[in-house]
Amino acid sequence: MSRVDMNLNIRISKDLKESFQQVAKENNKDTSSLVRDWISAYVAEHQRSNEEMAVEMYIAGYELQQALGGREQVNKAFVKQLQEYSLTNQKEFTQLLLTTYLDLDLTIPSNVTKTYKGFAFSQMFLLGLIGDKPKGNL
Repeated sequence: MSRVDMNLNIRISKDLKESFQQVAKENNKDTSSLVRDWISAYVAEHQRSNEEMAVEMYIAGYELQQALGGREQVNKAFVKQLQEYSLTNQKEFTQLLLTTYLDLDLTIPSNVTKTYKGFAFSQMFLLGLIGDKPKGNL
């Protein structure tokens, strides 16, 4: 498989560009390689596999279950509404979760906002909400 290099155009002020070029030159660095390195590091830090995301979603669901007082305390109507939204409207699913966290004055896990990305992630959250304690550390 061949690699195709592409250009990335960005807008920065003239002063910032000149300062960046000067500092890079003083440190014997190429500005393009510095930007490529930063982009690569950023992508590696923020890009997770679907499997990792699914595990995180299960754990988030389980943690909400615990905040609600355990599996027996999770409102069945709430779960049913989440299930319906997970099948029909991911945006509403996410909105209902966010509202629930806010109503309970709980910190919203950053990955919960990613439930809008698809059925599988919302299902994993639901499984955690009604499921057993995940194996491993919480």
